[in-house]
Amino acid sequence: MGLTSALTTALTGLSAAETQIDVIGNNLANSQTVGFKSSDVRFGSQFLQTLSLGASPSANNGGTNPRQIGLGVQVSEIAANHQQGTIEISGSASDLAIQGDGFFVVEGADREQLYTRNGIFRLNSNAELVNATGQRLLGYGVDDQFRLQKTQLVPLSVPLGAKSVAKATENVSFEGSLTPQGELATVSQVIDSIRLGSDHVPRPDTAGVVASTSTVAGAPSGEATLTGSYSYLMTYFRAGQPESRPSQLIGPQSVVNGRITLTNLPELPSSGAASGNPGFDQIRIYRNLANDPNNFYLVDTVAPGGDYVDGRSDAAISDTSDVANKLIDLDGPAANGGTLLTSVLKRDGMEYENVFKLGTLQYSGRKGGRALAAQEFTITETSTVQDLIEFITSSSGIQTTTNDSQNPLVASENRIPGETGDLLPGGFIQDGVIRIVSNTGELNALEIDLGAFRQTDPSGNLTTPNLSFGVVQEAQGQSAVSDFLVYDSLGMPINVRVTAALESRTDEQTIYRWYADSEGNQSASGTGIDVGTGLLRFDGNGNFISASQDEVAIERSGLPSVSPLRFKLDFSQITGLATEKASLAATRQDGSAPGVLNSFVVGEDGTIRGAFSNGVTRDLGQVQLARFANPMGLESRGLNLYAKGVNTGLPVQGAPGENGIGSVIGGALELSNTDMGRDLVELVLASTQYRGNSRVITTSQQLLDELLNLRR
Repeated sequence: MGLTSALTTALTGLSAAETQIDVIGNNLANSQTVGFKSSDVRFGSQFLQTLSLGASPSANNGGTNPRQIGLGVQVSEIAANHQQGTIEISGSASDLAIQGDGFFVVEGADREQLYTRNGIFRLNSNAELVNATGQRLLGYGVDDQFRLQKTQLVPLSVPLGAKSVAKATENVSFEGSLTPQGELATVSQVIDSIRLGSDHVPRPDTAGVVASTSTVAGAPSGEATLTGSYSYLMTYFRAGQPESRPSQLIGPQSVVNGRITLTNLPELPSSGAASGNPGFDQIRIYRNLANDPNNFYLVDTVAPGGDYVDGRSDAAISDTSDVANKLIDLDGPAANGGTLLTSVLKRDGMEYENVFKLGTLQYSGRKGGRALAAQEFTITETSTVQDLIEFITSSSGIQTTTNDSQNPLVASENRIPGETGDLLPGGFIQDGVIRIVSNTGELNALEIDLGAFRQTDPSGNLTTPNLSFGVVQEAQGQSAVSDFLVYDSLGMPINVRVTAALESRTDEQTIYRWYADSEGNQSASGTGIDVGTGLLRFDGNGNFISASQDEVAIERSGLPSVSPLRFKLDFSQITGLATEKASLAATRQDGSAPGVLNSFVVGEDGTIRGAFSNGVTRDLGQVQLARFANPMGLESRGLNLYAKGVNTGLPVQGAPGENGIGSVIGGALELSNTDMGRDLVELVLASTQYRGNSRVITTSQQLLDELLNLRR
């Protein structure tokens, strides 16, 4: 019995040594495997043969101990060593290492969740992060607005080159110096157009009028005769009503000491509201002077039709001190705000032409010497002069009102000769002349040159209406301007101009008013480019005190961009110190144009942060880790993968750094935690154990052989 048990006991020792050598060999084989966790073999004694249980002390005996013979060894546990491995920096942003407790969660077959410490991940053709054997890394994804969706684990993706993003501007910062020196901005630029008429009122048709001369021989003393070359114009007339435009020129007709007879005078036009005839009942005849062919004076007012003999001398009709005499108004009835644009006339010498046609009118003026972006206005059959004035005013960024009732816009001084009263910013028409009053300050001065208007009719013909705007009052006042770009939610660039004008100064403060306009303002109600205004205040030390308004709102009607685009203007870095000239510059804005995803990094909290080509960064997802109460209970699946075991407990899932979970290090790998020196020593001990147990078997065999030889 004893020799046989010795054989089986030694056999268990051999088996245990083999197991330990296998485990050590596996540890050494995986000494270069990323994320590998070595294992330790732990032994326990096997069954015991009890020869005696021993006895307790008695009066005659001090007691004996049990007598037991061990029957070998068994492997009680092969324990995985989950101690931290060395962290090594790698050259790939997709490589990840865990510092502390926890496992990466990957997706196995049939969506089974598996766990690993191997952080070598790469992007597949779908831009998903996968390990070397194709398991997808799981975590929290993001929605279209790059917000983390913390509802379920999904495969994490990094769509390099495919994902685009833009950032809407939220803040614009300014620097510069708004000096208290210089003229106050109390005088606006004022520009007037030429006098415009209307073709709504008909002009006399003189095609059938004939002029003839007759000589007056030996005319009595004092009887009027004409000598010279004369031309005539005729108008329709009714007392208390404006005259019509003059007719076509009749003549010239030369006469010497005689008279001129006009036959077949024109008839009156048909009456009625649609005709534009205010009830004309007479014809007025005008004539030039022999020595002045350009000015026409009233000769007489006569009944329509019939003939008229003119014998009034030049001296008689040219004496304008006589209330009965008058110069002709060549422009005729003046246009007003209600005049249809298609009826507006412009006189060129003795000819009249319609200024506007049905179609599209493009306008681009200049403000403060800088070009304004072109704006378009559609001329329809109902478009009026007032519509045009409002279009010019709004397209020029002239601010006529403010929503700050405590700080209203100031009116301009009126320094136009012959006029009195302050001038309010905006546009109006008076006596056929369109007047545009700019906001105060030199750099708010509006200019409309000869090519400011371009008109395209339905046939595609291009013309250039010329309203001949001229400056009647020049702007004055210290001012500064800054042009810059902002971006809407789609990354579309928008030009913005901010002008600051010295509005007032006191013993305690310097006050500037800022005006903002933007060609990108696309409101549903019109073409206005003014987008904000407010006051800036500076104290006696030149320090910025406050801004009454600091927000700009740009409408984006007709576009899928978020509307309005609102952003803050930061004037806090501007000084009010005395400088020779005011200056203003936009130095920073936080919006950006569209950009593509170029690179990414993974933070310690597992957040995957993408960097786009436009400098914007966005969250692309967040790595989620899992830890177990008993990680040694995990079931190994090979390839550095583990599955939840019956003795691990439920996985505690969370972001790195939460719930006792370790942190993630991007661009690094956790190396194998195999201790080669220790394993080599244990390998020597295991081999010694194996040889020792084999000697037991050899000795037992020799003794058995001796026992068998007793028969001989």
